[in-house]
Amino acid sequence: MYPRRLIFLCCFLAFYTQAQVSEQYILDNLKKYSPSTYYLISTYKNSGPSISYGGRTVTVGMKHLEFCDLSNKERFLSTISTTVHETVHAFDSHLPLIQAKQLGEDPRMSDDEGFFIDESTKLVYKFPKNKLFSARFLSETIPVNLRTFRYKSYIETKHFNQSTQVDGIVGLMEEFNAYYHGAKVTFDFLPIYRETFGDNFLWQWSSEFTSNADAFYEFDFFIKEYLLYAKQHYPALYVELKNDANFKTIYRTIRTKFSLLISAYEKKYDEFTLTAKKGTGIIYSSEKHSSLIFPILSDQIKSARYEEIHKNFLSQ
Repeated sequence: MYPRRLIFLCCFLAFYTQAQVSEQYILDNLKKYSPSTYYLISTYKNSGPSISYGGRTVTVGMKHLEFCDLSNKERFLSTISTTVHETVHAFDSHLPLIQAKQLGEDPRMSDDEGFFIDESTKLVYKFPKNKLFSARFLSETIPVNLRTFRYKSYIETKHFNQSTQVDGIVGLMEEFNAYYHGAKVTFDFLPIYRETFGDNFLWQWSSEFTSNADAFYEFDFFIKEYLLYAKQHYPALYVELKNDANFKTIYRTIRTKFSLLISAYEKKYDEFTLTAKKGTGIIYSSEKHSSLIFPILSDQIKSARYEEIHKNFLSQ
């Protein structure tokens, strides 16, 4: 009886070990499929949650791969986007000190925020002289029918110390950036989704992608509404932002990259569903976009209401 128990235990342990996802597995696949994300994750791992320079220290609460569920590949794939999203926030807060050290500047001279775009593009934005206002003020102008999934979390949140409340439009752009990277790693990991889920890969991949990527429509909408509100109620701030080339570069860069990523996803999604309709294989599919966000805001952000915003902030 004992030998049988031993055999069963050994088989169970072998299966359990095989089901686990290791840190090396994550890093190897990031390096293979998503190099910019690999740079982000590996750099943050090496730097740790706290960095210091020139009498200033920035410490964040996130540990390396803290939000990754390593119990199996399915759980890993469902949590990697959150891990990347939160790592972007952590790394972005470090970037001003990293840049100050590279340039030999005093990091205590201004309030600033970093924006990691990819391994070769890391931008730092110095806050405007005219004080930013809380995103909560947008509740005065955003109608109920346009208050989509993330409205409560980022506009009328109960957390008054949240970045969108404290740093206004800079906090909104920081979230815009984090959701872009969360969506990007999901897009890049398509081969792993196919390997892990088989015929069900499109359902899993598209669901996870849109849960991050449809934030594009919300944050582009929030940012545009913030700028319109500033134009009406804080004209000096609006003019300063309009004349700030760095601000416009950051907004335009994130928006362009995010938009191109969604277009690439839509093309892939259509190719897979067309293949399935031709009967060459069984593919279980979810909706291409969230019904709670896309039909409400995709046309809204292109409306004539924002014509001046496009002209002043998004045109080259």
